[in-house]
Amino acid sequence: MYQYIYAAAIIIGVLVTIAFLIMRVLRGGIGAMFIKAGASICFIGTAFSAFAYNGEDMEYGILVIMGLIFGLLGDVWLDMKYVYKQHNHIYTYAGIVCFIANHIFYIPAVAFKYGEGNFEWWYAVINIIASVIFATVTLLLEKPMGVKYGRFKKILFVYGVFLACTMFTAIFGIFYNGFSTDLLMLSIASVLFTLSDLVLSNIYFKDGGNTKTNVVINHLLYYAAQFTFASTLLLK
Repeated sequence: MYQYIYAAAIIIGVLVTIAFLIMRVLRGGIGAMFIKAGASICFIGTAFSAFAYNGEDMEYGILVIMGLIFGLLGDVWLDMKYVYKQHNHIYTYAGIVCFIANHIFYIPAVAFKYGEGNFEWWYAVINIIASVIFATVTLLLEKPMGVKYGRFKKILFVYGVFLACTMFTAIFGIFYNGFSTDLLMLSIASVLFTLSDLVLSNIYFKDGGNTKTNVVINHLLYYAAQFTFASTLLLK
């Protein structure tokens, strides 16, 4: 039964995401925010149904689901910046903090897939160094990329470290421990997430970057990432 609920959650999630993008592009406003929240609820529903169908890896399942819940909260806060524009910086901060929490749960979840006893301390050191370099380079490219991070520079650096750490933990895991479907899916999801945020930085911090094309690309990448993270709960 749960496999059918999982399939239904995926299908409904795709349809709601399309509806959200149409609403965002054509009208925006509070209606688009509620539809976006609905799309995000669908990736949480996908995770719960996949988790119920699998019935294994309790710790991993809880970590991923908690990450997705904070993703939903981040989605709502970030969209509120468009509804209540006079407080847009407050909602932007709140959204970024939620996504930092999202990755705080994702990172140990990905490491969990290394397998018991296969995680070495120096894996973490390499991942952290690579993540700090990634976040630093991103900030150094502010002017060449034509973006202005302004008051958000510090918190974006912190977020960039956690975002990159999720990605590098997954990708490096394949080299550390060998190929596995779990780590491949997590690598794909984390890369999609990173690409989504690179597009989002143009939308938020680049003059003229808030285009319909960028909005569509950003959300397609983002929801593909979150639904992929949720779908890893199917794997035994």
